[in-house]
Amino acid sequence: MTPHPDWTRELFTGLFAESVKRMPGQTGDEVEFILRHTEPPAGGRLLDVPCGAGRHALALAKKGYAVTGVDASETLLADARKAAAESQLNADFHHRDMRDLPYEAAYDGAYCFGNSFAYLGDEGDAAFLRAVSRALKPGGRFVLNTGLCAESVLINRLQRAWFQLGDLLFLVDTDYDPAAARLTSSYTLIHDDGRRENKKAIYRVYPYRELMGMFAAAGFADTRTFGSLTGEPYRLGAPSLWVVARKT
Repeated sequence: MTPHPDWTRELFTGLFAESVKRMPGQTGDEVEFILRHTEPPAGGRLLDVPCGAGRHALALAKKGYAVTGVDASETLLADARKAAAESQLNADFHHRDMRDLPYEAAYDGAYCFGNSFAYLGDEGDAAFLRAVSRALKPGGRFVLNTGLCAESVLINRLQRAWFQLGDLLFLVDTDYDPAAARLTSSYTLIHDDGRRENKKAIYRVYPYRELMGMFAAAGFADTRTFGSLTGEPYRLGAPSLWVVARKT
């Protein structure tokens, strides 16, 4: 079955949304990477898109930064808003398409983490990068993390996998269409209480060179790439790609 064109809105609901909140992360190391490479001033403004349940945004707000999170999932945003309110953090969260960022030169830095890029097709992904560029102040830096660069995904990701997330079993199978440069992930989620979900997602797989061209076309320069949070250079087969680029 081919996923609905607006599959991103359907995916992040139900058990899948629960799985996103339970996925293990390296929040502390990722936040330090973001700060190291965006270099915002004390109390500076940061943009998190898409922000999910606010894992990074809340951690950055606790460090004194003013954070705006944008996401298309009301389910995840509700958790982010609740956590921010309970801790009285300077973080606000908005329900929007990640291409629809109504901000002009407003942020000192921006980031896109959680493997949240390459959902929207060629035109949509390019529109997202342009929207982030517009939202940044001149000289502001954008940090993007993705495991869907061709030099990573075609070596490391074409296999079945499963994860036990507490009382939730998460299974994934992948298929790659070389003609479309597109990866389809089929997800099965099974809860201990008997609930079960089957969902699909489609991701565009960009070669490194093409991705760098997209950043340049969106108004970014001085682009640097890394293969780990510790700053190792990106190389063939690295499990993930971190891109740091400056708005011109």
